[in-house]
Amino acid sequence: MPVGTKGAMKGLLSETMDNLVDCDIMLTNTYHLFLKPGEEILDKFGGQHKYMNWNRNMLTDSGGF
Repeated sequence: MPVGTKGAMKGLLSETMDNLVDCDIMLTNTYHLFLKPGEEILDKFGGQHKYMNWNRNMLTDSGGF
């Protein structure tokens, strides 16, 4: 499971991630996304999946470790 902490994989486009057959889920961090880009931007895009251009499963955590 790749980690896209701030809603993106460093150095990889979402389209590239789609081509990885074994990549069915991505981990993101709700706290970082709340800080930047923020709730208003995510709402404008229609949610986190659309913001990231990610059509597969997503697991989020709060970054509290």
